Amino acid sequence: MERSDIEKITMDCLLRKSKDGSFYERTLQSYNMYALNNRPISPLELHDVNKRNDNVYISEDVYREMAEIQDITSRTDFEIPFFLIGWEKSDGSIVFDKIISDKTQRNRGECDYEVVADKCGRYLLSLKREDFIGNGNLIISKGHSHGKSPVSDNFSFEDMENYVTFKNQIRDFVGRYNKNGVDPRMIDTTGMLLNPCGDFNMVYYDDRPLNIGFYKFNNLKIKTNSGDEIPLPTMSGDGNYIKNANRIIR
Repeated sequence: MERSDIEKITMDCLLRKSKDGSFYERTLQSYNMYALNNRPISPLELHDVNKRNDNVYISEDVYREMAEIQDITSRTDFEIPFFLIGWEKSDGSIVFDKIISDKTQRNRGECDYEVVADKCGRYLLSLKREDFIGNGNLIISKGHSHGKSPVSDNFSFEDMENYVTFKNQIRDFVGRYNKNGVDPRMIDTTGMLLNPCGDFNMVYYDDRPLNIGFYKFNNLKIKTNSGDEIPLPTMSGDGNYIKNANRIIR
């Protein structure tokens, strides 16, 4: 798929498939001093994801690594890439219990996914058909952190484009290179942003013709090692709400 096609899909989803396309139209115009790729996209005007899938659980170990990523970025402004790996359970909830990250990054304003993409690729090649028995769909979330800027609590337009591309890349990769009988239709993706205010913002790009668009998750929780569930802050404020991030579990 050409870059121009990805841009058109992203624009259509935001302007015609969100709750208030005029909000994004005004936003894109208001920040026309930025290149299109860097214009801020608040998830607040997106439709909510299907209620059946809105319960997302992150294991305590994964949360601790994500909190460390937030800490590093808050000190350095370096954007750090990561992938969350989990499964969609029979009740529709999603459980992430594995993270692949590259905390050696030294980039401001962008992420280099080369190291984490290589590790994720090896994981996808290792999957076997029997791994999906009793686990449902595999879910991979493409994530990164944002350093502080006046608009960095938002996704960027390029972030949203990347989530469109990522879904296609993952399924194409598995279909081409996994030789263990894995059906790429059993793999789905989300996108995630760790932003300066401390939120854990996750969005879903649905490419099914009747549902095409971006959707936001509202109910993310830590699943502690002792079995407790602790809500994580998500989608708070008005999209420009920088504050100090504090760890929920220390």
